[in-house]
Amino acid sequence: MSEALTHKDLAKLCGVSETTIKSYRRKFPNFIPVLTEGKPIRFRPEAGEICLTIRDCFAKGMSVNATWKVLKENFKEYRKDKSGKGAKQASTAQPADPTSGVSPEYMEKFFETAGQMMHGMAQLATAQARSDQRLKKLEKAIEGLVATETRNQERFAEMLETLRGTTPSPGTHTFSPDMDRPGSEAESPDPTPEPSEEAASAPVEEEKAHRPRRRILNVRGREGVKSYELGEEREEAEKAEAERQDETSAKAGATGMEHPSDTFMDTPIVIRNEQGEFLGVPGRLPLRGFVHALENEAGNAGRSSWERRDRSWVYEMQAANGERHELFFGGTKTPRGNLVVLLWRLDVDGKETSPAFLQEFFRQIKDRIAG
Repeated sequence: MSEALTHKDLAKLCGVSETTIKSYRRKFPNFIPVLTEGKPIRFRPEAGEICLTIRDCFAKGMSVNATWKVLKENFKEYRKDKSGKGAKQASTAQPADPTSGVSPEYMEKFFETAGQMMHGMAQLATAQARSDQRLKKLEKAIEGLVATETRNQERFAEMLETLRGTTPSPGTHTFSPDMDRPGSEAESPDPTPEPSEEAASAPVEEEKAHRPRRRILNVRGREGVKSYELGEEREEAEKAEAERQDETSAKAGATGMEHPSDTFMDTPIVIRNEQGEFLGVPGRLPLRGFVHALENEAGNAGRSSWERRDRSWVYEMQAANGERHELFFGGTKTPRGNLVVLLWRLDVDGKETSPAFLQEFFRQIKDRIAG
């Protein structure tokens, strides 16, 4: 080959496209000598053999660096002079920078991938910072919850100690007279309530809002079945009865036959557990029905009596096993304003029983009534 070659000539010689020849030149610029820079660019005749060698190396699957080594062993390397005109043979045999043979497309893809990696790392750092902030907020919230729970436990303990050391008083604890649940077996400090009968007969303005429906309770005993009307509030009758209580007590004292008033006997009976909750009999059973159930259980209706002690009414009876029971009742009011009779003490043969014993006694009587 004695004439100059163009891109088209080299492509035809190697059996490839002109674009492929241009990529050969970009990858190996120092091995494909340029004769003239005009258009079209013309190459020296030896460029044809160089392009054929590059084609064969790539056809064998060789890399750019491996192909560069083959070219270095078989051909001369050319570089442009300072003026940029023509090409001259390299004076030294130093190898060219391997990166000079990397295609722009490859470098562009490399930098794009590197940029994506850097962007991903930045997003990861941002997410980590946000996670740290959320974790700190969560830790503060947990610390606040723990502190609140600790304060609540301390307050609850203080309230429980206060309630255990005080007498039953209106509006102190939660009222749940219709709850059918047994008392706790654990003992608590003995309550010393001094409720008065007058409190059970005092008019309450809020009673109308919580007035229950009229209900009938049947109590089955040895003498048959007796019916009691429950839940009906008779405010006018209570007021009138409250005015007659003093007179009734005076007359009973004169005759030696003390007995609570009808209003007191028709008031629902409750007991207070160690948590301070009021527990009653389903249907709001009045004191009269409760006493009737006790008499039927003991079978000694004629051997029972009432006695006024201080501000409480004491019902004394002889149990079926021969023990002498004294039940202390007093009128009080629930937090909702309901008038109730509280069974607050039980003595057996002159000895006061524990609160747990009293609760179990009340539960057994309530179960027998419900059964």
